[in-house]
Amino acid sequence: REPAAAPDELAAMVGLPAGAVSRPLWVDTGVEQLVLPVRSAAEVEAARPDPGLLSRHGRASPGGEAMAYLWAEAAPDHVTARLFFMAGGGVVEDPATGSACANLGGWLLATGATPPLRRVVDQGRAVRRPSRLELEVTAGRAILVGGQVVELGRGVLTV
Repeated sequence: REPAAAPDELAAMVGLPAGAVSRPLWVDTGVEQLVLPVRSAAEVEAARPDPGLLSRHGRASPGGEAMAYLWAEAAPDHVTARLFFMAGGGVVEDPATGSACANLGGWLLATGATPPLRRVVDQGRAVRRPSRLELEVTAGRAILVGGQVVELGRGVLTV
């Protein structure tokens, strides 16, 4: 679904100039997120969200989590992406977001892309945790997300 805010308001929300965002959509392939296509990878990297505007425009529903997923084609079949969300009154950036990668697949389908298709998604460089996700949308319109992870911790909780 289309967001209530205009594309230029959403560009301002993430600290980008007017005209930087086009065809924004709320997409839900499991978790609803605001997907913002940005005109260049350099602008994705330059984004500096405004906490007040993110709180105002980045909520799917009143009281829901405020977030924005920015992405741009960096090369053929290669995407640069960042996901911002609010936590403790400030903006936090996620270094790798599988749910948002899936929503990128949903955005591609919603805007007329013809499957099958694949994208490599680079995320996390700005927070010094570079990550690479793999997106596949099958001919049957199934959305698959993969990648490798570095385990940061493990534990067991006994109740």
